[in-house]
Parts: sequence; structure tokens; C-alpha cells
Amino acid sequence: MEDLESLFQPGQVSTREETRIAYSRDASRIQGECQTVVWPDSTDDVARLVRWAVETGIDLVPRGAGTGLCGGATPQNSVVVDSAHLRHLGPVDIQTKQIVVDAGIPLDHLNRTLHSEGLFLPVIPGSHRSATVGGMIATNAAGLHAIRYGRMNDWVEEAVVVDGKGDVHRLSFNESKYVVGREGLTGMIVQAKLRLAEIPRNRSLTLLRFEHLEDMLNQIRSLKTNPSLSALEYLNPQAAVVVGWAAKHTLLAEYQSGDGEIMDLVEMATLWKTRESLSARLTHAGFPISEDPQIQPETQESILDWLTVQGIPVFGHLGVGILHPRFLLADPRIIDLYHRVITAGGQISGEHGMGLKKRQWASEALKSDIVALKTQFDPHRVFNRGKLC
Repeated sequence: MEDLESLFQPGQVSTREETRIAYSRDASRIQGECQTVVWPDSTDDVARLVRWAVETGIDLVPRGAGTGLCGGATPQNSVVVDSAHLRHLGPVDIQTKQIVVDAGIPLDHLNRTLHSEGLFLPVIPGSHRSATVGGMIATNAAGLHAIRYGRMNDWVEEAVVVDGKGDVHRLSFNESKYVVGREGLTGMIVQAKLRLAEIPRNRSLTLLRFEHLEDMLNQIRSLKTNPSLSALEYLNPQAAVVVGWAAKHTLLAEYQSGDGEIMDLVEMATLWKTRESLSARLTHAGFPISEDPQIQPETQESILDWLTVQGIPVFGHLGVGILHPRFLLADPRIIDLYHRVITAGGQISGEHGMGLKKRQWASEALKSDIVALKTQFDPHRVFNRGKLC
């Protein structure tokens, strides 16, 4: 590690025990082992670090805010590469509605900066206060407004990536598929040109409650025909009780129009704040494990019914089929859920990624895809070794 420290300025590398312990896992609670932490200041720093990794045989684990829930940023006797120093924000191009940003920029910081221009990046995951642009690209984040705005792959116009050979690639919108949603397996994202959306001028919200799941799903089919629908969030009865609401199947439907029943901005903000507090409340209530299956509309009823009967609290972005059931530690029903989702033709990971937690559940098609990408971009297996392939 002395050789590594000689490549960087003081303060860019730490081998201190407390630092290595802090970086030995992400929010997944999966414990790993960190050899050292590096904070690159530039693309050149990352490229130099990769060349060192190739020579020494030590693998690198890119890390944003560490909010991942599947161990994607958990090191396995690795060097962790923290993007926190990659914080440059370029000027906003008002004409094209685009901006160039470094990978370490947190989403909320970016959107506060853009607010005066009437623009924002509309992909809003639950971890938006701290989630970084690089991490969101790596997991192809979805979030609260996915029903209208899609995912990160829809908003990355260009990505600058350092691959596992130390080469720098400037990937176009069509080429970004090599890094978007690849969980850092093909290289480290250092910068991106992002598309932006106009902040909606008109918003409204409706809070809907249902005794019966079938009635709610029928109503959803009608709600989704409204072109101004911008969010459709679900809480099952067990989750609704946790935030002090009635024990019913509950929907929050937001519109970029006056079609909702609630127009008052303060009241809407209060409802959204309550919804966003749910994850922390469920953890406090003893349900710390969050899953993220994505389920097709035709099979949602059976899985949602099973979760509710089991007493498992669930919330999520039902407009795009992504659910977040919450479980006890080491709950055997998690494996039962995976089997049910796979049998129903769904995906066991809708937006959290596979990481270490779900790698044994990766399909042969996904593994084959990753192996081909590793051969092209990371033949020395420098990045995130041991994850998926």
C-alpha cells in the first residue's frame, strides 16, 4: 500500500483501521473486508489507480454514498474507490436541457442547484438525499416518479467511464448500456452528461384507500390511463399502519395537472414526507431487510395477497411494478418470495441491483452477458471481483 500512497496526494489514501471498518460494508449489512480507501480527484486519478490494480492484482470497488442494499459496494479484501471528491458541476445548457456532472454529486444537491433554472433530474429514489449520480447510474435507479419519467438509462446522454485496463471511454446514449445498471462491473463512472426535465408547474395529489386488493388493482388500470399521472405509490395495510394511516391498501396518486383531490402544496408535502419516512419507521419497527421485486401487472394480485396474508409490510412504486416488502433479519420467507417472483415471470431485483446478496440468483443469460462485458472492458477482473462472475 505504500506504493499506492505514493501515487496520490496526502489525504487521498487512507489505511487507517477506523476508515477500513467504516468502508467494509454498505447499507446492505453484508460484511466485507476493506484493504484501503482512495478518494480520486479526477479521471486521471482513477485511470492511474486502475493501472496500479492491474499490476498488483488487487481489485477495486467503486462506491458512491454507500446506500446500496445488496452489497454492490461491499469490498472483499479490496480497495474501495470513493467518488466523494468527484463533485464538479458544469453549466446548465438551457437550450438542450442538459448538464455535465461528476459521479460523486448527490442527487438532492444537483436538483437544488438546478431549481433556479426551472429544471431537475426527475429520477428520485428513496435515498435521494444522499444517493450520488454515479451510484444511480450503476444501479439504473427508478424511484418515486418512474411511471412518468422512467429510469436513469432514459436520462444519461453520455457517460465517461474508466475501464479495467485504465482506458477512458466516453460512451454515447446508445453505448451507455455498457455501464448503466452494471453495478460497477465494467468500470468506474466518473462523469455523465444528463438530460433534464422541466419542474412541473401544476401538481395535485389523491390519497386512495381500499378494503380489497382486487378493487385497488382495478382502479390502478383506470388511473394509469391519465397522461398527467406522475407517481403511483402503494402501501399495504401493514405498512399503512406503521405511518399512522388506516390498515387498508393505500395509493398515493400524483398528477402534473389539477386532476388530484389535494391541491395545497403544504398538505401534499406532508403526505409525501410521511410516505418517505416509511423505510426508516419499518427499520425501527424491526423490519430492516428491504427487497425490490418487479412484478408484471397480471401477476401482482397473487404476490401482493401472499405478502399481506403473511403480515409482511410492503410499499413501492406500483405504477411500474416495483415493490419493497420488508422482512425480519434472516427471514426464510425471502427465499419463498424469490421463488414466487421467478415463477410469475418477474425479476427479484427491480432497482437495488444484484450485488453480493443476490448473485446466486442471477440467470444464466445475465451471467453470460456480464462475462462478455468483463472480457471487453475488464479482462483483468479489476472491478468488483466476485460479483456475478
